[in-house]
Amino acid sequence: MIIETLISADFIIVLTAVLLGCFVKGALGFGLPLIATPIMLFALSLPETVAVLALPIIVANIQQIWLNRAHWRILRQFWPLVGAATLIMLIGAPIMVTVDSHSLGILIGLLISLHSILSSFPLPQFRQRTIKVQSLKRLIIPAGITSGILGSFTSMYSFPSVQLFMMMRVSKDELAMLLGVFLSLGYIALWLGISHAGFPVGDSLLLSATMIIPTIAGQQAGHLTRQRISEKTFRHFVHFALACGGFTLIIRGLNNLI
Repeated sequence: MIIETLISADFIIVLTAVLLGCFVKGALGFGLPLIATPIMLFALSLPETVAVLALPIIVANIQQIWLNRAHWRILRQFWPLVGAATLIMLIGAPIMVTVDSHSLGILIGLLISLHSILSSFPLPQFRQRTIKVQSLKRLIIPAGITSGILGSFTSMYSFPSVQLFMMMRVSKDELAMLLGVFLSLGYIALWLGISHAGFPVGDSLLLSATMIIPTIAGQQAGHLTRQRISEKTFRHFVHFALACGGFTLIIRGLNNLI
């Protein structure tokens, strides 16, 4: 029975998703759910995907937090964003258990595609002028609220918070620390939320646990790759892959609805 599970198509899809997602995370510091979720949705429902990704995401981010623990002070500035997003997802995550999965797939595809396009081709007004940091600070809580709302419906809560971190020019090491905390707490909130809604998260614990080794291996491979090619080049590849995944989800969802 165990051997049949390990060679099943669904298991291969989940394994591939986690390896690719952790590879990107190792190279960029984020991207595990962005990459893994659209792939896993071809085999699992969204609540199942959240349940399976829980341990890989927590393990990967705990490692990231530990490696960058010297930069914990960055949390003083962004704790309202992290707190708002986490609280909203804790309360709102049960929504994803009841919403039609095809509609969620379309929404996730749109968010991923938007994230990729804005990251690859920033709006001209943002390239031509620098927004004052003081003005951006006013967006900290609204960004957290928006991320929490989007995360409650789709599990994708990096947008627009990650974009705000980048616009505020958070340093590389501080960003790694901040993302480690933000992504860990967010996914714990989602897991607890769907569990409270009655979704059997315990049924996915074994599969989630088997993904821990691929998580570590993929993240290490991404870290080594980052040292061999420029981060700019790698980001272009990642954004192209995300856009393809996003458009695929949109087309798949529309076909199922029609």
